[in-house]
Amino acid sequence: MKIFIELGNTTLKLAVLEKERYQFLGSENYHTDVQNSFNELFDHNFDNVSNVYVCSVASADLNAALTQYIHQTFQIYPTFLATQPESCGLVCGYDRFESLGVDRWMAMIGACAHSSQPTIIVDAGTALTVDMVIDKKHQGGFIVPGLGLMKQSLFDRTAIPMVTDTQPTVVTELLAKDTGRAITGGTLFMLSAFLNTLADNLEEETGRRFRYIGTGGDFETLNPMLDKHFEVIPDLTLIGMVEMIQSC
Repeated sequence: MKIFIELGNTTLKLAVLEKERYQFLGSENYHTDVQNSFNELFDHNFDNVSNVYVCSVASADLNAALTQYIHQTFQIYPTFLATQPESCGLVCGYDRFESLGVDRWMAMIGACAHSSQPTIIVDAGTALTVDMVIDKKHQGGFIVPGLGLMKQSLFDRTAIPMVTDTQPTVVTELLAKDTGRAITGGTLFMLSAFLNTLADNLEEETGRRFRYIGTGGDFETLNPMLDKHFEVIPDLTLIGMVEMIQSC
């Protein structure tokens, strides 16, 4: 059995590959109690674990904590994957390939390893990232604050009192009549307008019709406000990791 772990800024995701059978086991948000998050996520029966692969954009301390946990649990050390100049026929478009987040790289591999169609990948996590792939070449992308960061910045940098309930997560009317909905609606409109405009501009500039793929914890919240049809793949990064290990 091989274990695949995505360690993001706020979320852990887990999948296994056993006898060529892939299974996504779920995700767990972590905050201060990282050890408890590990225990919750690894509450499964794991038999004959031969390898553990990690895609991490977290801090060195968290990587060390995960390494220690895996070693104590399975008596092996994990392999941390990294961005490469080329993997699975996909060419990195960054001038310095190592500066591209490994989560974005794995997501692109997951989206494009078996498709030659021009693709735009949106990962709506703590940060929202956009990447474009044409003819197996990463063309570049964007990074902007995600929904949570945008909301938190208002509380951190203004006198707006903390609002813990910013529900609903969908915009039911154009203008809000309370602070929570004003923040929710404003941040949703900002990110969705950015994505809708960007998609139109990229299609016009390239003359291509794109396949659109969405992932990340906040994508389902954004999706109803997006003009393009997105294929939603919650475990896209993990799929890319498996593809890289098995096929590349």
